[in-house]
Order: sequence, then C-alpha cells, then structure tokens
Amino acid sequence: MPYSVWKNGEKIGETRFELNPGPRKRAGVFHPTVFGLTVLPGITAMMPALFDFGRMCKERGVDVEDDRPEAAEHAFDSFANTPEGKRLQAAASCVAELELRDAAGDTMEWESIMISDMTKLAEIVERHASGRANQLKMLPGDPIRFMITTTLVEHPTARQTNVLGAGEPIGVC
Repeated sequence: MPYSVWKNGEKIGETRFELNPGPRKRAGVFHPTVFGLTVLPGITAMMPALFDFGRMCKERGVDVEDDRPEAAEHAFDSFANTPEGKRLQAAASCVAELELRDAAGDTMEWESIMISDMTKLAEIVERHASGRANQLKMLPGDPIRFMITTTLVEHPTARQTNVLGAGEPIGVC
C-alpha cells in the first residue's frame, strides 16, 4: 500500500513502509518526486542536526542519555542560540510542515517523522568513527538513498506539533 508525503500541498514522495518495527512505528524506502528533491535538503538536515546538537551537548556536560522530556527541554533551552541549536530549529521547522497520507489520501497523524539521506549518514559515521572509517560506505549507484521513519499518534485526534521550532520558520526548507 503506497503512502505519500506532502509539504505545503505538494507531494514530495512516496513510501510503502516496508518495515514495521512496532505497533505505531513505520519505516521504509522513500521515493521522492522531482519537487521533493528540491525540498529534501532542508528536511533531511534533521538527522545531521540532531547528531551535531547531541555532540555539542555532550561536550558541554549534558547527559545525552537522559531521556526525560524535561532534560531535553533544558538542553534545548540552554543551547537554542548556538549554531547547532539554530540548525536543529531550522530542520524541525521544515519537518513540521510534512503531511503523511495513506493510500486513500487520508491524513495519518504522526508524533515524529524523519526522512534521512543515507549518503549523509555514511558521512556522519565516517566523520565520527575515529579510526574505524569506511565501515558504512555508500556504493556507487546505491539504490537506496532516502529512508523514512515515523511514529504514529496513538489516538489520531489532532496533529502533534511538539517538534522543536515548529512555530517559527528558521532557515529555508
């Protein structure tokens, strides 16, 4: 069953959500449209921004393993005006504009959604591998470039907008 992803009323791509890692979790290969390729750099910036923000927090003494919401909120409040914090807000603003639809065209409410560029993941792994470089290397012409993951809301009554910076456009999507 194909699912589609939209941004501001324009379709940016499709997925079949081939993987189903949990009751509300979905994952799969993402196939962008021509328009989708133009907006994906802003959307796929989320993963590198999260890695860089987490690294910066750890370097400044924040326990990045603390998964309590208030710990994340404190870290973000403390470092929102850093370059890493601003990049995270810009990416979150782009992601907050995404709409997920099922095969019938009905909106599927999500808690989180991420489209990742696997070439960027390979670069992140190589940059942070320290001595273990090239463990995750994209092959020329690798058929899977973009992956999508989402966690759906438990009771789809209202769109979740607890994405960092969702209310303020920062950067270009």
